This record gives sequence, C-alpha cells and structure tokens, in this order.
Amino acid sequence: MTPRAVTLIVNPAAGSLLDSGITPESIADRIAALGFEVELLTGPPDGLPGFIETALDHPAELVAVAGGDGTINTAAAALAGSDKILMPIPAGTLNHLSRDLGIPADIDGAVAAMRNGRPARVDVGEVDGHLFLCSSVIGFPSRIGGQREHWRGRLNPIRWIRVIAKNLSTLSRDGRLAIRLPDAGVAPFRSRHLMVAVGGYDEAPGRLFTRSRLDTGAFEVYAMPRPTPSGLLLTFLRALAGRWRRSPELKTAKAATVEVSSSRSKLRVMNDGELLLLEPPLTYSIRPAGLRVLRAAAETETDVPTAAA
Repeated sequence: MTPRAVTLIVNPAAGSLLDSGITPESIADRIAALGFEVELLTGPPDGLPGFIETALDHPAELVAVAGGDGTINTAAAALAGSDKILMPIPAGTLNHLSRDLGIPADIDGAVAAMRNGRPARVDVGEVDGHLFLCSSVIGFPSRIGGQREHWRGRLNPIRWIRVIAKNLSTLSRDGRLAIRLPDAGVAPFRSRHLMVAVGGYDEAPGRLFTRSRLDTGAFEVYAMPRPTPSGLLLTFLRALAGRWRRSPELKTAKAATVEVSSSRSKLRVMNDGELLLLEPPLTYSIRPAGLRVLRAAAETETDVPTAAA
C-alpha cells in the first residue's frame, strides 16, 4: 500500500520545470489533491543535501523528488540503505530511473502514478563511493556527455551532428582500459569503451536503453575492445532492431564486481548522465536491493518484484 504522507523535494531549476512554468507549490497541490499529506522542501539546488537530511528526519516514509537525473541520484545516494521510499518525479532530460519504473514522463502523469504506486526494492551500483542507479560509462559516450554539458542550452541538430562526428573521428584518443571481472569467470581484457549497467538492458525492438529487471544482483558489462565509427553505427542499428548482443564489436558479461585500471591519471566517468573525473584503478560493486522506490502499478509483477519491499 502506498504511504499517505510524503515529503516533497523540488529542484526548481530542473529543465522541464523552468520550460513549463510549473512551480514547486503547484506540484505539492497536485499531490495533496490525491489525498496525501505533503511537506514541501524547495529552494536553490545547493540546498538539496540539506533538504534530503530533513526528509530523512521527517516521519513520512515516502520521499518524492522532482528534478533531473543528478537530483534523483543525489537523493538516492542519501536514501539508500534507509527505510525511506524514493518516488522520482521526472523533470530532467533523460529521466533514466523513472522511465524504468514505468513512471510517466510528464509531471501530471507522474503525480497520478503515486495514487496506486507500490514500494519495491531495486539494486544500485557504486564506483569508488559514487552511486549510480542505471549505468556508468567510460569512453566515447562520456565524451559526448561532456560536450553536451559544454554546449548546454546552445545545442541544435547541426551542432549535435558536428559534435558526434568529431568524437567518432577521434575514437583512438580514449585510453586503453584494463578490465577484470573477478566473479564472472571471464579472462581479463582491454577496451577503450566501457558501460556498466545495473541489471542490464533489454534486447527487443523499440526498447533501446530500457531495463525490465532492476533486482538481478549483478551488473551487465558492455565493452568495445576495438571500436570503429562503422562498428559503433552498426551496433546502434542492431540495438534499434533489438539484436545488439549479436554485434561482433561488442563484448558482454554479467558480474557483481568490475575492476578498471588505466595508465591515465584521471578517467572521465559518466554516471547516469552526470560527469565525474576519477582516479584509477576503479572498483565497481553492486548493492542488491539497496534502495526502496515507488514503482508504477501498471508494470507487471515480474518487472520489479515487490518482495521484501
């Protein structure tokens, strides 16, 4: 049963809120109209850690967080391991977790999903103390993410094409990574590009970068040891067709621990769209059932089991 009291944290600087003119108070009013008792916490983004600490002290079990992936991740890092239930209200660009939980992408739909939402436990990933909910990437995609941040608010289709083309032409600039999967029975290997995904992505037409299972207790690791522009393009096209695991350019494996070494002093790591500079060697570890979340009731029972929620 969905808790009927909620602490609502809103990042008013989130992109979709700024664009739509929706205010934190109007979100609180929408939630209250469903019969919830709402405690609203909002203010400048740098106050987010304090709001989360306040939410941890409040008696309300449910913590709804409206913001982008960075805001949701910050909240999840603090709530992980506690008895609080995170309800992500998507207000960013990608909204990874809310999409995988079946939560509608619009504010009204997301709020409505709270009425019949059910608690569940999901795995979270961690790399050198930094939590991620969906994926952590090193290599080509992280450079694209860096360019996105650099050109934020100034990107148009033509500039996007130029950014991607430039990065494709410089694939060899990404340092070689030495990768070990100690518990997977896989021999160590090298790659320039690496993605570590919590649970793993679906392989089906039209389900690009979506996850049905968030409780497998393992990562799925994707690597491209010898990437080429044509190989990346073919892998992407296979992904659109739901057949990307058959790509000869791609190496995949399941693992609970991932160790990454490099000769470089810093590695650009993109956790759920947020960029970090970390010093290798890096150690990835999975935290099974590490976070309580509210899932949309419309999802099937097998998608995110509610056992031990």
